[in-house]
Amino acid sequence: MRSPAWDPRMAVNRLLDALPHTRLGRFTREVPAFRTCGVVGYYLALITLFAGGLVTGRSLLVLSLLALVCGVSFFAYAYVRRAVTGAEEIVLLEHVWFAQASASLALFGLGEPLAPYLDLLSPALAFFLACGRVGCLLVGCCHGNPSSLGIVYPERHAADGFPRRLVGIRLFPVPMIECAGLVVIGVTGFAALPFAPPGRVFLWLLIGYAVMRFGLEGIRGDHRPHWLRLSQARWMSLVEFAVALWAFERWRGQPLGARELAIGGLLMAVLVGGLGLRHAIDPRRRLLAPEHLRELHALVTAASRGLDGTPQVRQTSRGVTVAVSTALGHGGHVSLSLRDHPCDLTLLCTLGAAAFPTALAESARVSGPGVLHVSLPSLPPAAPPPRESHSTLAAALQASAVRCAQSAEDRPPQASDDDPPATAGAVGLPGPATLQLARRTYFGDASSPSRMRA
Repeated sequence: MRSPAWDPRMAVNRLLDALPHTRLGRFTREVPAFRTCGVVGYYLALITLFAGGLVTGRSLLVLSLLALVCGVSFFAYAYVRRAVTGAEEIVLLEHVWFAQASASLALFGLGEPLAPYLDLLSPALAFFLACGRVGCLLVGCCHGNPSSLGIVYPERHAADGFPRRLVGIRLFPVPMIECAGLVVIGVTGFAALPFAPPGRVFLWLLIGYAVMRFGLEGIRGDHRPHWLRLSQARWMSLVEFAVALWAFERWRGQPLGARELAIGGLLMAVLVGGLGLRHAIDPRRRLLAPEHLRELHALVTAASRGLDGTPQVRQTSRGVTVAVSTALGHGGHVSLSLRDHPCDLTLLCTLGAAAFPTALAESARVSGPGVLHVSLPSLPPAAPPPRESHSTLAAALQASAVRCAQSAEDRPPQASDDDPPATAGAVGLPGPATLQLARRTYFGDASSPSRMRA
C-alpha cells in the first residue's frame, strides 16, 4: 500500500487539535484556561501601559490609577451584567467599552486631558483583548463555522459549556485570526505613540477593531443576539466606528459644517437602505413563510401516499425540490434541495426543521452541492406547528450533517476503491457513496443540463 502524501492542511489541523483546554496545569492545581489568559492579558496590558508612559513622559501615577480603574471595572461590569441578565457571561467588547468609559470619567475627575491618556490605554487594551481571544480559542466559547481547516473540540469541553452538538466537528479558528489582528493593532499603535497627534492612536484602535470585528462576525458560528439580521457585535462595531469618526472631526479642531453633516447623513441613508434591501431579498422570508411550509408539507404528504418503491419527487412554487421515500428502520426519508440557493446548508436545515418538526436530528446527511437528507418517524409527517421557533432542531440537523460530511472528507487518502464504503453512523442510513447515488436518483445528475437542477 502506498504511503499517503504529506498534506499541509491535515498537518495544520493536527496542531490546532492539540490546543483545546478548558483547564491548565499538570501535577499541580488546575486553573481555568480562560481566566488564566485574562490574567496574563492584564499583566501584559500593564507592561504596555507603563512602557508607553515612559516613552511619552506621561504621569505614571495617573497611569497607575487608570490601571486600577480598568481592573475594577471589569469585575464591576461582570456583576452588574449578571444582576441584570441573570446569567454570568463575559463579552469582552462590552467590558472594553465599560473600561474606556470608566477611565474617561477618572481622567475627567482628575482634570487630565483625555486624548493623550486614552492613546496610552489603547495598545494595552488591544493586547488584553488578544489574550482574551487566546482563551476563547482554548475553551471554544467563541468559534467559527464548520470548515475543512480548523480545530476540533473534544467531549470534555461539553462539560464546561461547549455546545455538545458541535463536539467532534472541525470549526474555523476565528479567535486566532482576531488575536493576530489585535496584536497588529496594538503593535502599530504603540509604535506610533511618540509622534502621533493626541487621540490618533485611540481612534486607530476604535476604527481598526470595529472594521475587523464587523468582518469576522460573518464567519463566526456561536449564537448571539441579532437585530435586523445584524449581530449585537456588528451593531456595536458600527457605533464604535461612528464615534471614531465624530471624535476625529472634533479633535482635529474644525467644527462640523454642512459638508460633514451631509456626508454623515449619506452614510446613514446607505446603512438604512442596505439593511432594508437585505431584509427585502432575504430568502428566509419566502421559504419559511407559513403558507410555503404548508405547501411543502402537503406535497410530502401527497407523495408519501403514492410510494411504490421508487422516490417520489415534487417541487414547490418557491423552488424547493423534495423527494420522499421509505427509509430502513424509520418511517420515511425526505430529501430537500434549493433551486436558487443550492449550497446554503444553514437555510436547508432551518427549512427542514420548520417543515418537519419531528425529523430525527441524528439522521441528517448532506450530499452533492446541497441536498439535505433526513429521516422521519412516520409518513405522512406531522404538520408544522404555527409560528414556532425551530432553531434548536435546525442547529442539530446541521451539526449532524456536517459531522458526517467531515468524517467522509477526513477519510485516509490511501484507502482504495476496493475498500468498503464508510457508513453514515446511523442505523438504516446510507453512507456518502449511497447518498451521491440518491442525489442522481432523486434530482438527476447536476452535470446534465437536461435534468432538473437541485
